[in-house]
Amino acid sequence: MNCMNNIYKTFTICAVILLLTSCDDWFDVRPKSQVKEDDLFQTEAGFRDATLGIYTLMGNSDVYGGNMTMGFLDVLAQQYTDANAPYNTAASYSYTDVNCRNMIDAMWKKSYEIIANCNRIIKNVEGSNGTILNDKIRRVVKAEALAVRAYLHFDMLRIFAPSYITGRDQKAIPYVAITTVNPQPVISVAEMCDILLNDLSEARQLLKDVDPICQANYNEQLNYSDDAFLADDGFFLYRTSRLNYYGVTALMARICLYKQDMANALSYSTEVINSGKFQLINDDLIASDAVENQGTTKNYSFMMSVAKHEYISSVYVYKLKEDCNDLYFRDSGSASLRITPVRKSQIFGAEGLDFDIRSKRMFSIPNGSNNEYTCKYMTGTQIPLLKIGEMYLIAAEASGNSDYLKSLRTQRGYHNVVIDDSMLIQEIQQEYQREFFAEGQLFFYYKRMNLPRIPNTNVDVTEDVYVLPLPDDELEFGYNIN
Repeated sequence: MNCMNNIYKTFTICAVILLLTSCDDWFDVRPKSQVKEDDLFQTEAGFRDATLGIYTLMGNSDVYGGNMTMGFLDVLAQQYTDANAPYNTAASYSYTDVNCRNMIDAMWKKSYEIIANCNRIIKNVEGSNGTILNDKIRRVVKAEALAVRAYLHFDMLRIFAPSYITGRDQKAIPYVAITTVNPQPVISVAEMCDILLNDLSEARQLLKDVDPICQANYNEQLNYSDDAFLADDGFFLYRTSRLNYYGVTALMARICLYKQDMANALSYSTEVINSGKFQLINDDLIASDAVENQGTTKNYSFMMSVAKHEYISSVYVYKLKEDCNDLYFRDSGSASLRITPVRKSQIFGAEGLDFDIRSKRMFSIPNGSNNEYTCKYMTGTQIPLLKIGEMYLIAAEASGNSDYLKSLRTQRGYHNVVIDDSMLIQEIQQEYQREFFAEGQLFFYYKRMNLPRIPNTNVDVTEDVYVLPLPDDELEFGYNIN
């Protein structure tokens, strides 16, 4: 049986619980809301459910199950040659268009709803209700709530505020660390980065001695036996589907690179690389996985190998193909996001088209179609939040050492890789275009580097393109410029 589906049925139940109390109720201090909160956090199972529930909410199409990965943000990065409505106006950065406004507003609203859920968990785990938890569960619950809150705040920062390189001291977004109906002060880009790194440092310390993924013999499995779920209802299984210790460390590497703290970016990224917990996949590893899972997992796929070996942290989407792949990557009347052979050739180059494992396995032309689409989400169950490939790219940029990039390219299928160190930044940019297709990270790269023109567009990029407009009703979520 597929036990991963079982544990994530729990995720879905948790999401329903949280959705019933999110937004209005999370920010509502009336007695009926307090009753709901008290009921949820009266038991250890309630804390576990609430923790799993925040990840289910992250898989919503308004956030990482759509527009903050393969949808809106990748359209802004010009990852696709063609984009149907509602994304056609996003490709031209027409942020005042009603479709754009709706998607932008939903990203903000849903993200701060999840942040509010994290704050409820943290408040209760630190309060008297937290005393019902044993030390291991208490530390993991608090650490993951801190980490998810930081992850969401950082993406809100990257979307709605100037980049660090252009506006480190400019007012950015509110840091919301309490449950309140009162507007929270807006802090600067630099202040936000420092606060998030402090939160993540605390989360790392909480997880360091208790996260199963830190154990020498930890082995992530596609399927676990029923017996594995007897302990804590399987709460400590599938660590790469959550923000585990190494996910927290990888996020710190990402933030340090953003704020140009190269020494710490290198330290954190290489800690993940050198942990030995994650591998860059290659054809041999994929073949080995297929043999190992023959007869135990139906329709074992390339993307399952990628998820097993490369994903540091990810979001599970119960109906990934139906909710994501079939919505964005097929011939349809709306939301079709296509790539032409010419564009694909520009991304991968002549050698890459034939040898790059991503070019060979992550794109397809469906039967009866004349269009090419990514097929990354045709199979599998997870959308990546942090991957080992990014750690190699961060290490290369932070150190100026092309060996990290060579290692990545060699595993991706290139032969006799030679990189001119004087061209390292340009080579890294090309690798971001290949590595993060349909993952939402490329726009953030262009913004962090302050490119005057995003590739594949004729638009001269200004801050009006890189900084998305705040929702009109942002006061509902605590926006206070003072």
